[in-house]
Amino acid sequence: MSFVVRQIAKRADGGDIIRTRTLDNAEITVGRGTDCDIQLADLGVMLRHARLLQLSDGTVAVEATGGIPLEIGGKFVNRADLAVADEPAINIASHRLTLTKGDAPGEIAITAERVIAATDAADAASETGIFSLRETMPSKRGLAWVLAGLVLIIGLALPLFMMGANDLPADMVAAAARPEGVSGAGKLVPSLGGDDVKKAGYSADMVWTSGPLSTAHAGLSNKCGACHTQPFVSVTDSACVSCHKPDATPDHASADRMATGRLPAGGFEAGIHKGLNLPEGRCASCHKEHEGPRGALMVAASFCTDCHTGLSGRLKNTKITNVPNWEDHPQFKPTLVSVASLTAPTFERVSLADKPVERSGLIYPHDIHQSATNGVANMVQKQGLAAGANGALACNYCHTPDSDGVRFKPIEMEKNCGACHDLAFAKDGGIVRTLPHGKPEQVAGIIRDFYLGQALSPRAGVQRFAFERRAPGKLAEVELADLRITSTGEARARGDAAIAQIFGADGKAGGLCSDCHVVNNTGAPNAAERYTVAPVTLASHYLPKGRFPHNQHKTYDRKTGDAACVTCHKGVMVSKASTDVLLPSVTQCRDCHGSSNVATNVAATCSTCHGYHYGEGGQGGDFAGSPHRKPAKPATVAARALPVKLGSAAPVGAKARRAAV
Repeated sequence: MSFVVRQIAKRADGGDIIRTRTLDNAEITVGRGTDCDIQLADLGVMLRHARLLQLSDGTVAVEATGGIPLEIGGKFVNRADLAVADEPAINIASHRLTLTKGDAPGEIAITAERVIAATDAADAASETGIFSLRETMPSKRGLAWVLAGLVLIIGLALPLFMMGANDLPADMVAAAARPEGVSGAGKLVPSLGGDDVKKAGYSADMVWTSGPLSTAHAGLSNKCGACHTQPFVSVTDSACVSCHKPDATPDHASADRMATGRLPAGGFEAGIHKGLNLPEGRCASCHKEHEGPRGALMVAASFCTDCHTGLSGRLKNTKITNVPNWEDHPQFKPTLVSVASLTAPTFERVSLADKPVERSGLIYPHDIHQSATNGVANMVQKQGLAAGANGALACNYCHTPDSDGVRFKPIEMEKNCGACHDLAFAKDGGIVRTLPHGKPEQVAGIIRDFYLGQALSPRAGVQRFAFERRAPGKLAEVELADLRITSTGEARARGDAAIAQIFGADGKAGGLCSDCHVVNNTGAPNAAERYTVAPVTLASHYLPKGRFPHNQHKTYDRKTGDAACVTCHKGVMVSKASTDVLLPSVTQCRDCHGSSNVATNVAATCSTCHGYHYGEGGQGGDFAGSPHRKPAKPATVAARALPVKLGSAAPVGAKARRAAV
């Protein structure tokens, strides 16, 4: 038993399209559903409209399954048995099914065709329109005009009409205009907190915002006109400098040099900038607002490398090395003391790759002071000084962090050296007399007066400490007998001998002064004018064009304390000369800090170490998050001159040696 189904459709030119298929089933279904054996595309047809069952006696049983009667022979019935020999017709909505005998025995042919024109019937394609509200609603074009008008009124006309004054918060203006170096300078803190912004109420022009403001400008959340001074005009630099005064945020360099060194935009990008009146180099080119809490401070590294890649080719007279990326960053060039001076020390920048030396005028061997077994370690233990894990003198005994933990306090003889290198020279009764540090001319006078006083007015119980060189950690020995002088001539001779011992006889090491300072014998007949001590200039900021927060580097490779210090400052344990520059190289920094393309612990960008608004010098300030201090010129910020000049003789700058501090 089988059915042969012939479905007839009309072509556009009126011809017939006949599709024939054979169903080897005794029962078939008719309906609008796609799962029916005979599918009729008409909304008047139920999804499962009828069922045809082939009987063994040459008849077909027809049954309405959709609840709508079938029209057969002019009558509407729910069920009928049809003789195939009579070629009966079944009308379902706009379609007619005609049953005839097939070509093969037991085969029944069914011809399905539309007998009512599509314009007069509801086909499936009309379903959306029939059940829509299109006829009762305005046209799409009309709705578009209405909505466009509402957008213009609510988003443009109403905010313009309701906009009030956009006065800047006074405290925010004061903070932005405050120069660095004053308390709170450089901290981008909003003048209004989150609750205060909510209390400020709704401002009509808030509908124009493209995103939340940064934390730095949160106080302007309801004051769009503070920055957008003209409607539909991008924020100009004049709006920025109304708060951020040039004195507080100076230019990176002069405008003409930045314009020459900047990589110009070309092609389509340049056309966009010109068309939208967005000149290159404006504040908003780097500081993007409406990007979230940190938006204004999130400056991509490309903003720096776009200029500093090939900079020397555009700016011919620049002394700055090209820096295309962090991986190709040149070796560090610390600012070193080349000539120590009391008033005008000389500095020079030398790359660490050139194995530089520094001449600070101070003698300081690190290896002796870092030993855990010599006299220095013995003195550390006896006096209870700060010691490292191995018992040696701790690094932070001399290198004391400053208040913000970024750099270190100046080294002072009395505080950092006096515990071991005492300047006591005599004991008068119960009083210990000491020599003043940094005042050589007074030292000579005090020694002479001491001996002359003992000659003119002898006192019992006066003892003189030995002046010859004493090993660190060994207290001064007292002469066995009281000091007795019989004449002024003897007093003068013994005083001159003591002066020579203190400064170092003939300028050689071994005196109290020559242990740490460069001393020169001028040959003057007067012993008080015979010796000069080279001035000392200690650097306090070796990399003034960058910034390094020591307080954030207290550990290294799971090491802490002195072990972490010497891991970066290699060579400290074996350094015998103060001319050694014991700074970490750029390679050591890359071990931890890599770019976003390098898998290291902490990614680094240009702004991690370098500042921008620090003036022509380009010096880096303190690390983000710490109190900011405005860097001065290297001659003042990177040095501390120690007044140790003796008499009127010229200082011995050529022999000056460096203290690795």
